[in-house]
Amino acid sequence: MTEAPIVNRRDLLLASIFAVLLTVICGSIGLVVLSDPDIERAFQIPSIALQIEREYSGQVNWDRMFDAARKAMFADLDRYSDYVEPQTFRAMDEEMTGAYTGIGVSIVRDELGLLVMAVREDGPSAKVGLMTGDIIIRVDSTSLANKEVPEATELLRGVEGTSVQIGVYRPSTGDTLAITVTRQRINFQHIPFAGFTPDSMLYVRLLDFDAGAATELRRSIDTLLEPNKGNARGIILDLRGNPGGLFTEAFETADLFLEAGQFIVGTDARSRWNREIHKATGHDITGGLPMMVLVDGGSASASEIVAGALKQSGRAELVGDTTFGKGLVQGFTRFQDGSGVRLTISRYYLQGDVYLNQLDSVLHDTGTGLPPDHYLSLPETDPFIGEIERSLLISRFAHQHQDDIIAGPPLLGPDSSWGSQFATFAASQDFLYISPRTEAALIVLLTAQESGYSAEVLQRSRELYERSLQLDRRLFVDYRDYIEMRLRQEAYERKFGAWKAYAEVIVHERPDIRLAIELLKKKVRL
Repeated sequence: MTEAPIVNRRDLLLASIFAVLLTVICGSIGLVVLSDPDIERAFQIPSIALQIEREYSGQVNWDRMFDAARKAMFADLDRYSDYVEPQTFRAMDEEMTGAYTGIGVSIVRDELGLLVMAVREDGPSAKVGLMTGDIIIRVDSTSLANKEVPEATELLRGVEGTSVQIGVYRPSTGDTLAITVTRQRINFQHIPFAGFTPDSMLYVRLLDFDAGAATELRRSIDTLLEPNKGNARGIILDLRGNPGGLFTEAFETADLFLEAGQFIVGTDARSRWNREIHKATGHDITGGLPMMVLVDGGSASASEIVAGALKQSGRAELVGDTTFGKGLVQGFTRFQDGSGVRLTISRYYLQGDVYLNQLDSVLHDTGTGLPPDHYLSLPETDPFIGEIERSLLISRFAHQHQDDIIAGPPLLGPDSSWGSQFATFAASQDFLYISPRTEAALIVLLTAQESGYSAEVLQRSRELYERSLQLDRRLFVDYRDYIEMRLRQEAYERKFGAWKAYAEVIVHERPDIRLAIELLKKKVRL
C-alpha cells in the first residue's frame, strides 16, 4: 500500500488563497470585458439576430441582412478597408500566378463608383485613354455608385477578348465619358525596359511592386552594370503611374540602393504588433551612382515608400509631379469560406517622421503626397491631350503611316511635320476640342444675345469666343512635340514591341527623362 504524501499546511493555505484570487481576478476580468461598450455592442449583434429568429413573425432574408450589416460596418472606414468576397481572393490568387484577365487598372472605392489609382501602361484601358484620377461610375448598364470593389471588379473582369462599356467621370474637367474597353490577359511585366541612355545613364522603368518586382529590378541592374563597370554615370528609376503593390517589395527595392542601417520606412499603428521600423540590410548595388526618381500623380503607396526612402535619405532626388498620397498599409484576413477582410492596419512614415496621411485616416484617406525636388508640368495632364488620347486617333494614324513615321517625316514643305499632318487627319475625323475657357466664352456670348445687350457688348463677346476657339485650335501646334513623340512611340511599339519604343523614342524624347539626365550630368561634374 502506497502512502499518500504529507501535505504541508502552509502550502495548502497558499494554494487556497491562490485559487480564491484566481477566481476573483477572472470574475473581475469578465466584468471589465462585459462593461466595455465596444464588446457589449458586439454581443448585441448575435443577440438581436437570435431574437429576430425566435420572435419575428415574417420571413427573414438572412443573406441580405448580413450583407447589409457588413456594408454598414465598413461604411465609416477609409476607402481601402472592405469586406473581400471569395471570388476577389481567388482573383488575387490568380494575380500571384503572374497574370489576370481584365481592363488593366488599379482601383479603390469611391462614393461615385471606382477611383482609378493607376492605369496599366501596356493595358487595354491605357489604349482607350483612361487616366489616373478618373472615376468609373458605370459598367455597361450597371451603376457602380453603391457597389463594393469586389462586386464591381467582377463586372470589369471577364472572358479575354470580350468588350465592356464603362461610364467615366473625370473630375479634372467635369466630363462624363462613355468608353469601350476590350478585356485581355495581362501578364505581369514589372520592367518593360531597362537600358542605357546615349549619355551613359542607366534608365529603368518599373510598372508595379507586385510579387517579384524587386528581384527583377536587381537582376536587370546587375545584368546592365556588370559589363559596363566604370562607364555608367547615373541611374534613373521611373515610377510614373506605378500604383504600388506589396509592402515587402517596396522595402526590398529601396534596400537595393541604400547602405546597411539606413532608415527606409516605419509603420505606426493602433496595435504595437504593427509598429515596426525597417532599415537597409545590405549595400547599394550601384556603388553610389547619382540617382533620380521619376514620379507623378499616379505614383502611389509602395512607390511612395521607395521614392520617399530614397529622397529622405539623400540618396536620390525626385523629378516630375507630386505623388498620389497614400501612406496607409492594408492587411488581409481570410475566413474558412474563402472570404475575408482588408483593413488599414497602419500608416507608414519616412525618415524625419514624414507622414503622407494624417492620424485620422477615415477622414484623410488620401494624403498630401511627396513633392518633387524638380517639378515639371507634363503634357499628359492637359485636358486637350486627354481628349486626343481618348479619341484613339494617335493609334489609328500611327497604324496607317507606321513605316513612314519610323523612317522619318516626308519633305512636303517648310511647315510639314507629322504633327501638322496629324492635325489635318484629326479634323477629317471631326475631332473638335472645346476647352472650358471656350465653353465659358460661348455662355457669355449667348447671354449677351438673349439679354439684348448693346452691339458693342455683342461684338466684344463674339471676339472673345472666336479668340478662344483659335487658341483651342492652336493646341495642335503647342503640343506638336508631344504628339509627334506619341506617334513615333505607337509606330515603334506596333512594329517592334514596347522595348524598342522605349529604346528608340521614349528614353530620347520624354521631357522628364531629359531633365533627369541633365541633372545627373551636373552631379557627375561635381
